Amino acid sequence: MRDLMELLCDYLMLEDKRARGVALTAAQHARWITLLKALPGTGSAPGPGPEKERVEDGALVELTANGRFEAARLMGISRDGLRMRIQHPLLPGTQTLVRVIAEGPRTEYVYPCVVAWCDGHVMGLRFDGRPSRALLLRSEAGDWQCPLNLQTGWGVRATSARA
Repeated sequence: MRDLMELLCDYLMLEDKRARGVALTAAQHARWITLLKALPGTGSAPGPGPEKERVEDGALVELTANGRFEAARLMGISRDGLRMRIQHPLLPGTQTLVRVIAEGPRTEYVYPCVVAWCDGHVMGLRFDGRPSRALLLRSEAGDWQCPLNLQTGWGVRATSARA
């Protein structure tokens, strides 16, 4: 998984440079061409997968969803986007961040995306911007699963103020 995320991140960073009109060096251009040929893609987000795709297939990832973080299963990857299975799908056009953690060494990849289509609990996302990559030095560093309730503070009791 880590190797694929590295290739995808490199491709998207080079593609972002091209989109902004930044000239690629000869080595960067050669790398971009190689990645363009190596990573599958059609110019749009991956479509629905095979009908026999099992719910438990795919790598666990996290994404931002309506002011919270949600777990999803990454079912398909292309140079243009991702296909995932999620309990509470987002509406087409919704912007989100997809977070993938790969081991060896533990690295976080964050891909900005826009929901392209949704069919039941499966949705396709197209990439929308420059990804980020960060080496995680501690196992708990950067965990998004922290249950912060912005309306009531931490825990089950509502925060109250007294004069």
